[in-house]
Amino acid sequence: MSDKKVVVPAVLMLFLCAPMLRAAEVVAQRPDNLGGQMIGGSTAVLIGGAAGGPIGAIAGGILGAWLGGEMQQAAGVSGDAYLIKTEDGEVHRLRSPNHRFEVGDSVAIKGIRPVPMIVGTTGNGITTQQAD
Repeated sequence: MSDKKVVVPAVLMLFLCAPMLRAAEVVAQRPDNLGGQMIGGSTAVLIGGAAGGPIGAIAGGILGAWLGGEMQQAAGVSGDAYLIKTEDGEVHRLRSPNHRFEVGDSVAIKGIRPVPMIVGTTGNGITTQQAD
């Protein structure tokens, strides 16, 4: 009797906590310079704060984030960010460090990352879709 009391909530939690897959389509690709912006902004906020107090920290952080992103893009090490339209019409900006997509590709959103959809046909002619 006590085994059932443990198994049912455990299975329920497994289904609730599992990452959901949602079908979507890539509508645009943008360069992602978030890493450079974060490093530039955090470095410049400290330098600006030491040089000019609170106002210097704010100005330094903004200028450093902008310069950090520009330097990352100029160095050619920008990541990939994609604008992805879901089935319900919402558009999300998601990063994908492990996969490259083209505009029009079908993807699944797994957690906070887009993953490619694998479209295939079974032996009986039924078309299936699954994320890798």
